[in-house]
Amino acid sequence: MPSPDETSRGELTARLFLAGRELSTAAVMFHTALAQLHGLSATEEKAIDLLQRHGPLTARELGSHSGLAPASVTGLVDRLQRKGYARRVPNPADGRSVLIEATGAPGEALGPDFEHFTNGLNGLCARYTDTELAAIGDFLGEAAALQREATTRLTASQQGGPTVAGPALTREEKLVLQTAAHGVVALMAAADPGAISSARAGMAGGKALSAATGLTGRVLAQKARGMKLDGKSTADIADRVFEALTSSLALLGDKAPEEVDNFRSVIRVAVDAALNTRKGRSPAMTAMAAKISEALDGA
Repeated sequence: MPSPDETSRGELTARLFLAGRELSTAAVMFHTALAQLHGLSATEEKAIDLLQRHGPLTARELGSHSGLAPASVTGLVDRLQRKGYARRVPNPADGRSVLIEATGAPGEALGPDFEHFTNGLNGLCARYTDTELAAIGDFLGEAAALQREATTRLTASQQGGPTVAGPALTREEKLVLQTAAHGVVALMAAADPGAISSARAGMAGGKALSAATGLTGRVLAQKARGMKLDGKSTADIADRVFEALTSSLALLGDKAPEEVDNFRSVIRVAVDAALNTRKGRSPAMTAMAAKISEALDGA
């Protein structure tokens, strides 16, 4: 086999796409066989995987992670509940909604069937350097995001909804939106004076972001590679986050004007979710929320 330096980019891309198709086929066959072994469909088995990896999710969040339409998610959860692999439970952060969580059975039933495969993957990873693994992980993560978008377009078409996925954003542009959204949650958590309540505020805000829909939701569902929210003080982080907020709204105004209101709404919902984790709102958190609202209105 020729070295990468001796192979044209077109040949490398064609080889990569072929390997991706082979991996996709192998994955579908494996998960179909695994699902059938336990009386599940492939979609049901992967939904269980999502619940195990992300923890309890709302129906909207499960739809966002899977790319399935709301009606499809409802039927999916009904089937999983009947088969004893998932259940609906009250949402402690919002008494008006419920969460879907995996029961203890899936991990016990499905876990052993992955052991041989994961051991093989660990051996495969040992053949590559850290730099190579980082590049492979980056590619697979971006490819998965594109696959979810494709799924959303297909399910929207089946439900009679729009099939346009929206404008393509560069990685740098996505990072601006991610820094703004996740930075807002970090600021709200940092403003909470208590360590435990601060963690709760961060988790609630993060959950709110994961429920976002549209272009904003698709961007926030992707891994934020290169996001830097560290600083010597909260003020340092705030400067970076408020700049990202302004840039995000300008970016969306230019590339996706119809998404501007959605982005503002997502940020406000995340702020409210963080605030509502405390029975008595702290002055510092209330002040930070006001600053964020002012930044959204002024951009």
